[in-house]
Amino acid sequence: MNDYFTPTQSDVIGETMIDAKQAAAALRLPYYWFADHSMRAKYRIPHYLMGGLVRYRLSELSVWAARNQSVQQREQREVEQFLEEDK
Repeated sequence: MNDYFTPTQSDVIGETMIDAKQAAAALRLPYYWFADHSMRAKYRIPHYLMGGLVRYRLSELSVWAARNQSVQQREQREVEQFLEEDK
């Protein structure tokens, strides 16, 4: 699977495309990971360029997050911080 996609019309039909803000909120990750080209490249975030707009498929992002060690490490830190706050 490539990290950069050029979708066809048949690819776009079926699943709603989301923007960077929605992707960040859905995955609870920093907005700039999705908004900044260099961060998308660094983390190999699957995305689509559509007429100058960057869009994402939540199903692909979910698979990416499950496989991506950086995301898992961030989630682990958040859990540890939450547990420390409860003490």
